[in-house]
Amino acid sequence: MQMAMNRRNLLGSGALAAGAMMLPGRLNAATAPTSGFTHSVASGEPGPTSVLLWTRYIGADDRPILRAEVAADAGFATVLRHREVSANSASDGCAKVVVDGLKPGTIYYYRFVAPDGSKSPVGRTRTLPTGALAQYKVAVFSCSNIGFGWFNAYGHAAKRDDLDLVIHVGDYLYEYQRGEYPSAAETVPGRLVEPANEIITLSDYRTRYASYRSDPDLQELHRLFPWVAIWDDHEFANDAWMGGAENHDPKTEGDWYARKAAAKQAHSEWLPVSGKPYQRYDIGDLLSLITLDTRVEGRDKQLDMFGAIKGAPDPKAALVAFRDGPWSDPKRSLLGPAQEQWVADQLKASVKAGKKWQLVAQQIVMGGLILPPAAAGWLAPDADKRAVGFLKVGVLAGTVGLPLSMDSWEGYSPARMRFYKAAQAAKANLVVVSGDSHNAWANNLSLNGKPVGVEFAGQGVTSPGFESVLGIAPTKAAADLVAANPGLKWCDLSRRGYLTVTLTPEAARSDWVFMNTVREPSLALSAGKTAIANHGTNSMVMIEPVSG
Repeated sequence: MQMAMNRRNLLGSGALAAGAMMLPGRLNAATAPTSGFTHSVASGEPGPTSVLLWTRYIGADDRPILRAEVAADAGFATVLRHREVSANSASDGCAKVVVDGLKPGTIYYYRFVAPDGSKSPVGRTRTLPTGALAQYKVAVFSCSNIGFGWFNAYGHAAKRDDLDLVIHVGDYLYEYQRGEYPSAAETVPGRLVEPANEIITLSDYRTRYASYRSDPDLQELHRLFPWVAIWDDHEFANDAWMGGAENHDPKTEGDWYARKAAAKQAHSEWLPVSGKPYQRYDIGDLLSLITLDTRVEGRDKQLDMFGAIKGAPDPKAALVAFRDGPWSDPKRSLLGPAQEQWVADQLKASVKAGKKWQLVAQQIVMGGLILPPAAAGWLAPDADKRAVGFLKVGVLAGTVGLPLSMDSWEGYSPARMRFYKAAQAAKANLVVVSGDSHNAWANNLSLNGKPVGVEFAGQGVTSPGFESVLGIAPTKAAADLVAANPGLKWCDLSRRGYLTVTLTPEAARSDWVFMNTVREPSLALSAGKTAIANHGTNSMVMIEPVSG
């Protein structure tokens, strides 16, 4: 993401964070077993009559055959369905199998049985409902950097009994080496990641997934709820696009396409996913869940607004030329032509099928964000000079109508306009959920003064946001941003957690759930926030804060 300055230069150098040495003696949150069922179980990508089941098993045999069993009760009094699947070394011991022949809208329990008779933990999952549906609730997560803290958001959601589905919109893990992001000084005790190096090879990516998946809160959320998991850039490398990434140097890190293939393979192995980059799930008569890939399959390289004005005798004139030239180029793509047409078709098909809501889950913030002149006062007098320069350029860009981020949908303005037009043409009741920025945003989306939909963008599970990288006062910055951006109804720039989206025939409701801390294990909450979008309005109103 480019919401803030380049993390590799700003944070990795230690300029704004104390400490450049790793602290010894810290252990990871949990140590996974080295044999047997090493990482519990998971389920994902449910349909009305099927669900994908996952586990990892390491045995004496290189290709052990596991038996996946599905029952109506946790005691497995009667096994309703069973399938066999191999957990072989070619897939790092990970085993996935689709079990079909199930009933819609039904809770099932599942487990895996090894050749020696040992059993995995018992998982719980749920198929998608069909027919008339009064309510459906999803939990949305993003940006879980293990070094920055405890996965309290996962632990809190795992104890809920009112969720139907978990959606993860990316940055499930991070690729950096130890001590870079977070720095050694920022790393929470007990939260070291493996391997210690930046992940580049297939073995690296597999080890990093294994490290993250050893976290007990993450395991429990996977065990109890079906997931729809979407990748973002850090599953590959920071600020990825289809031909490279900011955090990839071919001279020292090899071929980008080999690294991308390794990252995709490990993602497919370690998560309960089919590997399809974009999909549509119809959920009763209430909604279609449409997932997108805005990151690696069709995205053109991000523009460099700061580079465009470097050395310019008249920076404002250079920004105008940048705005009217590269930034406005209709040839630039975020989704790629095939996916762009696909999502337009899916929006139309969903509305035609009578679905009341079109819920689009994707990685990056869609709403507009112009930096106001007041931003010049966000920093302390002794602030880092690069932070001062960053805000100065951002404010100047705002005066000519340019956004702050070139990595979000705003950096691809014509592509965003095409998506908006597709939603309007379909007469969609559009709800977008996003992640990536680490902060919470409530955006009304519009085109030429007409409502397009609403965006509920979630804060990170642990990753620090805009406020942390720049060192700004979050309350003042949030108020100034809301005042300067008509579509921005509310934002929070200081807390971590997750959000839930509850859909009924009458309304879409977002509840931002904020954890009290991520620096230590705790399920305590701080005050939340709620937004409501009534059906047919494609706009939201904020209501009074709630406690959870």
